[in-house]
Amino acid sequence: MEEPLEARREYAQLLRLHDRLRQQLQRIRDDLDSPGTNKLLREMRRRVGTGPETSLGDVAAAIEEALRALQLAESEAHQALESNGEEVEVEGVENLPGRLARFLAERKDSDGFSYEVVQDPVRGWMILWKEFTDEGRIRGYGQFYERPYAWLDD
Repeated sequence: MEEPLEARREYAQLLRLHDRLRQQLQRIRDDLDSPGTNKLLREMRRRVGTGPETSLGDVAAAIEEALRALQLAESEAHQALESNGEEVEVEGVENLPGRLARFLAERKDSDGFSYEVVQDPVRGWMILWKEFTDEGRIRGYGQFYERPYAWLDD
């Protein structure tokens, strides 16, 4: 039983790594396409006569290709994680959003992990969780929301 739990944890770590990589690649892509970068390229062309638009276009295309490859790898990791365990069901909660369900699926079988799922009128589903050590001390705790920034719209 220890091996499937360890595999699930490794897939979860892989998914978190994919998320960080995707965010970094998207930031780089956005920086390459930003008005400031375009202004800098126009200024270089005006002063020098040529600019690195072609090479930057190649870089942007490579980043887009990397994002697609990362998305495919992430999809495969999601499938492997979901195939290793049953769908997480919480009594009284239908259609728990994927990232919240994944959070519970990754941790619900861990010793010392407890959680409560509640509905907030603004932020949607909320997971209130705690993790205890073997000695009974709190190792970690927190909250995850379906719509964490919804309160900013009010």
